[in-house]
Amino acid sequence: MNLIQQIISQARNFLTCPVCHGSYGENEIRLRGYIDNIYIFQTFCSKGHEPTVVTYLASLQKTGGETRGKPQEAHFHPISQGKITDEELSQINSRIEGLTSSFEELWQSS
Repeated sequence: MNLIQQIISQARNFLTCPVCHGSYGENEIRLRGYIDNIYIFQTFCSKGHEPTVVTYLASLQKTGGETRGKPQEAHFHPISQGKITDEELSQINSRIEGLTSSFEELWQSS
């Protein structure tokens, strides 16, 4: 199994349809890109729900080296804090509404 197949196989354990909460089949998850340990997937629910784009942040742990032409294996540990709640979203919205400076000024000051 190549590295991309490992990523998709392990991501299937963590990704679910946001509408019906069903699991995705292997052919319903497509890797669209990656940067460092951040993988971007597009998912397609077999029940016809809208496609979604999923950002999957993972910590890569190498479990073996390449020997005699064998591909290197990897195991991915998802980094997740769960879903954002309505209360958390409301708090974030209140903080953003209460800002007295622009985002540009905030970035420059940090």
